[in-house]
Amino acid sequence: MSPLTMREARVALGETAFETMGIAELVSLSRDSGVLGFEALACHGTGAIVQVAVERSIDEDRLDALESVDWWERIAESADEHRYVIAFTASELPESLADSADDLVGTCDPNVSRRGVTLSLVGSQETIAGTVDDYEAAGVSLDLRKFGPYEGRDHPLAELTARQREAVRTAHELGYYEVPRTVTTEDVAAELGVDSSTVAEHLQRAERNLFGHHL
Repeated sequence: MSPLTMREARVALGETAFETMGIAELVSLSRDSGVLGFEALACHGTGAIVQVAVERSIDEDRLDALESVDWWERIAESADEHRYVIAFTASELPESLADSADDLVGTCDPNVSRRGVTLSLVGSQETIAGTVDDYEAAGVSLDLRKFGPYEGRDHPLAELTARQREAVRTAHELGYYEVPRTVTTEDVAAELGVDSSTVAEHLQRAERNLFGHHL
């Protein structure tokens, strides 16, 4: 998709949205520890992998007990900051929502505060409208704050879908782009837990999009 045809919608999710999605306890647990920073690393279906920086250590026993949390890892800690990577699934959302969300180029600039979460949906106008409609149908109200042309991001991977970014990053980390190549698409697929044909398609589409944007 050409950057000229892409649009960006800035939307906000309130407290009731977290309840509807089934992630209210996870959000509350993070806030109780004093959120310093939040970064979405990857999105997959109705879930995501996020990096959260907090002032105090999260109650890890409670984190283990949350049904919405698939896995987590504490990756760094100091006297004034603790950093976690958390994979979660919004269990109350229908799986059909995953298809429309995966059609987006990405979700960008998430911001978590006491008042809720704001983020940007990037894609064609039709895709964004369809995604918002699907969330509304699932009982999640998105408050549209801003809508207009997508001005791009400094990072080239921002032009890829969430699944394409995940595939490219995993392939790079495993050595797929080394010369000579040290792993196959089957190895990348095993790491991601998907079919090798799916990985091959994601990588091919990602490479096409990157070349089309930069050449």
